[in-house]
Amino acid sequence: MRTGKHILLSEWITIIAFVAMVVSTCAQVVCRYLLSYSLPWADELARFSLVWMVFVGMVATLARGQHVTADVLLERYRGRMRLIMLTLVDLASILLFGCLLYGGVKLVEMTGTQMTASLGVPKSWIYAALPIGATLMLIELLLQIVRRLRQPASDSDAPSDSGPRAL
Repeated sequence: MRTGKHILLSEWITIIAFVAMVVSTCAQVVCRYLLSYSLPWADELARFSLVWMVFVGMVATLARGQHVTADVLLERYRGRMRLIMLTLVDLASILLFGCLLYGGVKLVEMTGTQMTASLGVPKSWIYAALPIGATLMLIELLLQIVRRLRQPASDSDAPSDSGPRAL
């Protein structure tokens, strides 16, 4: 598996968000059921951690080829045609994540002055997961296209590790 800096960044942010989510959820359960006291910030922290895990963690998932795909049509193609179809799928994904990047930046700008109810942090910090995740995905998708186009023609007959895999 490739481990570029953008993938390592994705993994570390995902790990930190996961730990924050688990710790805040466990603290909430312990406080609520053993101490009869509810932590006002725990639910918010767990939700926001999940947002960061999803939008930033998707990069590491893509790099490992673990995204769920329906590649029934891709299995029909071999050689050059397979490369073309995989590249078209990646270009469509680039279009999608380009739109998410644009919309995410707009969302961060719109919520810059709003604060979260319990944690008291700017909502733009939470929503920043969307443009950051989209940017990391764009980097990985572009690198994936470059790697695929640089591989020897004989390797293109078999399904590539740089592309999506079906379950």
